[in-house]
Amino acid sequence: MRPVDPALPMRHTAAYRVRFDEATPRGLLRGSTLMGYVQDVAWRHSEELGFSRAWYREKGVAWLVRAVEARVLAPIADGETVAVTTRLTGYRKVMARRETEVTGPDGELRALVLIDWAMTNGRVPVRIPAEFEHAPIDGPGPFPPIRVHLPPSPPDATTLRFSPRLRELDPMNHVNNGVYLDWLDEAVAATDPEGNAATGAYPRTYRLEYLRPAAPGAAPGASLVSTAWRDGPGWAYRLADGDGVDFLLGRLDQS
Repeated sequence: MRPVDPALPMRHTAAYRVRFDEATPRGLLRGSTLMGYVQDVAWRHSEELGFSRAWYREKGVAWLVRAVEARVLAPIADGETVAVTTRLTGYRKVMARRETEVTGPDGELRALVLIDWAMTNGRVPVRIPAEFEHAPIDGPGPFPPIRVHLPPSPPDATTLRFSPRLRELDPMNHVNNGVYLDWLDEAVAATDPEGNAATGAYPRTYRLEYLRPAAPGAAPGASLVSTAWRDGPGWAYRLADGDGVDFLLGRLDQS
């Protein structure tokens, strides 16, 4: 390993004001918007470290979200300005982990998000380029990847069917990873009144494991099957195609 450059910033903080259209009917920040802030501040930090979008294009590599653990600890309301701070906490051969804190105007921690990012060349995972050895790590280092293990979906699970909407797609023509959190909330809220209440309870923890990207289907009509059910103390979630091939596994727990 080459020495870390001490001039590089270990953390990056940016302020975001919650817009009206970024809030739910409860007047609170959407899960997809929370993830949008987390992604954006990660890009800003990457640019400060010398890894711009142009750098990734030249190398022919990109980061994809492999898994998320998001703890929502307190409300984030429409019109509030939050501070979002990110840091790299560890690397594996083809993965990196970021921890991001979201604090309110009062300095209270409102959300804590861990993301496992995988390096890819657009087809398969690849080793992280050697240039990243200069980037500072502010954390424990190597980490066990976030995983979500689910039983088979029960026959009485709540099932929704739909296709991705244009506004849910990112520049890679995939459903943006933050949108899956909205879909999980939507399905859990539809299970029963307890599920609906759980999507707005504090604290609550989401765990998402991304297995393959969802994209617009070639055939007309619904192309995604979104399924949620009560599983122990929380709710389980599965997103699959019409043939039962999983895109994402998830959980929502009240803790």
